[in-house]
Amino acid sequence: MGAQIKMVSVAQPRLGFHHVNSIRLSARAAGQCLDDASIDPCDIGLLINTGIYRYRNTGEPAIAALIQETIGVNRTTAKDTDNHKNTFSFDLNNCGCGLLTAIEIVEGSVRSGEIDYGMVVTGDAEPFYRLSNEFTFNPAAAAIILAGSGNSNGFSMFRTYSYPEYSEELVSSTFYSNEGWRGKGRNMLNVMQKASYPDVCVDCAVKSLFKFLDESGKTLDDIDLIIPSQSPLGFTDKLKKRVGMNGNLIEIKKTGNMVFHTAGPAFALKKVWDDNRFRNSKNVIFLTIGAGINVSLALYQN
Repeated sequence: MGAQIKMVSVAQPRLGFHHVNSIRLSARAAGQCLDDASIDPCDIGLLINTGIYRYRNTGEPAIAALIQETIGVNRTTAKDTDNHKNTFSFDLNNCGCGLLTAIEIVEGSVRSGEIDYGMVVTGDAEPFYRLSNEFTFNPAAAAIILAGSGNSNGFSMFRTYSYPEYSEELVSSTFYSNEGWRGKGRNMLNVMQKASYPDVCVDCAVKSLFKFLDESGKTLDDIDLIIPSQSPLGFTDKLKKRVGMNGNLIEIKKTGNMVFHTAGPAFALKKVWDDNRFRNSKNVIFLTIGAGINVSLALYQN
């Protein structure tokens, strides 16, 4: 039995809000996804959060546990003698590839029959309002629910390729600044991206894509859609020119120099989900890229 996408939902801040709580935004996307799929929250057997830039840099408790509590997914652990189900939730940090890595984990649990439904949630926002340098990621969140397909449809292959020689192209770190409000120092987020990073990402993505096609026994002509990461800025434009997929390589409209980070592929999926292109496509490739540089790909078949 394969594992297929049951539903995808996305969330962005409502107008008028400047300081966005990424945890609440992620929970809103997750709750909407459950509603849209008409699934009881207690049927979710596994919940994974993959957001990187979290509200107030929260590390503990796990963001996945906070999302689970907010949307009402099995808040208490059931005993073996109970008829209730349990949900296992945790955070997974893998930069821009986290969404696809989490989907691979959930897909394995669904395929094996261990769970009926699994959810992947991701969301990013500036951790502290105006306390960052070069933070160009849109506040955004997304949730994807996976379920058994009953046949061979769904995800069929996952691969990740690493290029450690480019590990310094994008680095995020925090540092202590004494120039805080009323003379009080604060921790500042610093996102350091080299000018060559977008071009290097495209080179690694193209190389990985054709390796993936060779391993899958497919050619580019067999692929109906490519759903890629939406960052860094200019990545999708350059990738489209190199690959030549035109309208079948999905892009999300940019706002100035702001891009979608970990939720980017889900926003691209939502675009083709709503217009039915996703369900009408036989072979779909998900392509995500993140610092490292790592490139993760998956083949999805309808």
